[in-house]
Amino acid sequence: MLYSKIMVPYDGSEHAKHALEYAKGLAAISDAKIAIVHVVPSGVMGVDQIGTEGSLDGVPFGMLNYEQYEGVVRAALDQAKEKVTENLAGLVEDIADIVTIDVVAGTAPAEALARYADKNGCDLIVMGRRGLGAIRGMLGSVSFGLLRSTDVPVLTVK
Repeated sequence: MLYSKIMVPYDGSEHAKHALEYAKGLAAISDAKIAIVHVVPSGVMGVDQIGTEGSLDGVPFGMLNYEQYEGVVRAALDQAKEKVTENLAGLVEDIADIVTIDVVAGTAPAEALARYADKNGCDLIVMGRRGLGAIRGMLGSVSFGLLRSTDVPVLTVK
């Protein structure tokens, strides 16, 4: 078996969709599972739940207790997962038995993805790249950061 768990960072872009298709091929020949992971910037989490007044059920955001804040974060992650799952609908139907879709929060996407890969036993990361020319531009800031943040092999596809 080449790989057992392949992680595909997913942001909804065509590059991410292409990476997913590539990962599906690798999973087929190595009998691997695929973990599709979307990162929600933690700075914007809860905006929909809190509203324009900056409060939740009349309690100012800065005064929320841990349970209330945890509820806001959970709701934001659930909402993001629902959107990502809808976006992936036509792309994962043929691999529903081997795919998981996860949403994580993070201020730095590369670090959040690296933590996920390490914590969940991923042995390969397949992600899209833009191909702009220079190393950082070619890989993109997230893939470049991911290369520096994890020991898991990273395969970029164009």
